[in-house]
This record gives sequence, structure tokens and C-alpha cells, in this order.
Amino acid sequence: QFASKAEADRYAQLKWLERARDIKALSVHPVFFLVVNGVTVGKFTADFMYHEGGRKVVEDVKGMITPDASLRMRVFMALFPDHELRVINRGQSKAFKQRKVAA
Repeated sequence: QFASKAEADRYAQLKWLERARDIKALSVHPVFFLVVNGVTVGKFTADFMYHEGGRKVVEDVKGMITPDASLRMRVFMALFPDHELRVINRGQSKAFKQRKVAA
């Protein structure tokens, strides 16, 4: 079910947080279709999604962020501004920052 030990470990942590009622509605591998001007240009499959303190949080466990993953994350953030995207790397959680791209 999980692509890595780090992802499985993070799931165990999130299940504990859900039991403690710190988070709600934990889901695994949610899929977000990336639709621009009515055209599906791709999809972003995160590792986890849950609600925390009224926020929708999406997490992706990564050893390394590839250029392809970075692009999908940036498009996801532009299309789903009401979701907070966090990248988990070596057990550390960081908000994924949208960066400006030169036109």
C-alpha cells in the first residue's frame, strides 16, 4: 500500500494523531485532477489528506523532489488554494512554497 518505509511510518503517525483527535478525516492517496481551461492536464496523487484545525492539509512524503513533482505541486497549489500542501522529508514537515516562474 505504501511506496516507502517513510510513507508507512508517516501513516502510523497520522493514525495516532487521528485517534488523539488532533486531525480528522484522514485519507490515503487522494487524487486531484489538474484541470486548466476545461482541459485535464494531469493529476496529482498525494500520500495523505486530512483536516487539521479547520484547514485542509495535503501531504506528500518525498526523499527528493523531482522537477516533475515540483511542477505538479505548483499546479496543484494554483488550482486548490484552499488546501495546504506539506512535503515530508526525513521526518520533517515543511509547507511547499509556491515560487514565481518567469513568463
